[in-house]
Amino acid sequence: MKRLILTGISIAALGLAGCSNDPTVLNSGTDVSGDNVTFHQVDRIGKPGVKELYLSFATHATYNTLSPSGDPTAYGPAVATFVTGTAGRSAAIGSFVSTLLLPDALIANLNDGSTRASYLGWETSGQIASDCTGLAGTTFGGRALDDDVVDTDLGLAFGNLATSAVITTTPLNVSSSPAPADDGKESNGTGGTPNLTKQNVSCAGKGFTLGTFPYLAPPV
Repeated sequence: MKRLILTGISIAALGLAGCSNDPTVLNSGTDVSGDNVTFHQVDRIGKPGVKELYLSFATHATYNTLSPSGDPTAYGPAVATFVTGTAGRSAAIGSFVSTLLLPDALIANLNDGSTRASYLGWETSGQIASDCTGLAGTTFGGRALDDDVVDTDLGLAFGNLATSAVITTTPLNVSSSPAPADDGKESNGTGGTPNLTKQNVSCAGKGFTLGTFPYLAPPV
């Protein structure tokens, strides 16, 4: 199965000065090219909001410089601890959320015949509906423009998205174990709890102009 892993990386260069097979940068007005150019990774983002929601700010600088391949070992415990500590959920849910979100990279199955992308679609076999219009999830993965990724991230920690109430079959893409049972400890606005599962921004809050780049309506 072909998979495409997409991770955005910013690099510390003063300015790119053209495209070629050899790296070329503009350093204090002078073109520098060839094998002596060293790039430094200073930031990265894969799955939107994972770093910001689940990891303490003190870890961000180091996190930004590392490869996603090491995320499960280096940051898996921290993600699980956020879910069990801050969100007050069961250890099983914490472990499952960590497995879904790390490594922090958007993964798409290029052999999938779905007609649109779907956030966490590959990881969950399309069982999470992330589209803000309510469309069902697909198994392609990646991220669509109208995927409400913030609500999805919040729903994993504070709602029931990472439980057998939603993920009814084992997502073989990331885990050999089925989703854990709902622990009944959601912060979803019921039973006197605050509703922390949504950012309360509607799908209509930002329009799409799919005919031309960048495919988004003017700022609201």
